Amino acid sequence: MRYPNLRYGNPTEMAYYAMGVPLKDLARRLRRDERTVRDWINGKQRVPWWVPEILRLKRMEADLRHRQMGMGALAPALGIVSADVITLAQPETKKPQDGLRLVESPAPVPAIA
Repeated sequence: MRYPNLRYGNPTEMAYYAMGVPLKDLARRLRRDERTVRDWINGKQRVPWWVPEILRLKRMEADLRHRQMGMGALAPALGIVSADVITLAQPETKKPQDGLRLVESPAPVPAIA
């Protein structure tokens, strides 16, 4: 073995690119058994050098495809909210008397104990 550091991949890098991907889908993408991929993630077996590379390239391709379609970064999934519009009564405004000017002061900030 001439270059031992190039024989195995970085397990942290693999875990980063595999984050959020179900084990079954990850195993299908890598064309390996689920048990093998689980052992790589848990650190029971060393990760081959090509695994983080494949995952990195697939992520880059997906990002490029999204940019080409004009999607950019996807927004987080938020729930749909609907409500009736409620109108509130407007409070009466104070009018200055005898040429005095009304100056509004900012509300005091409560101190945190």
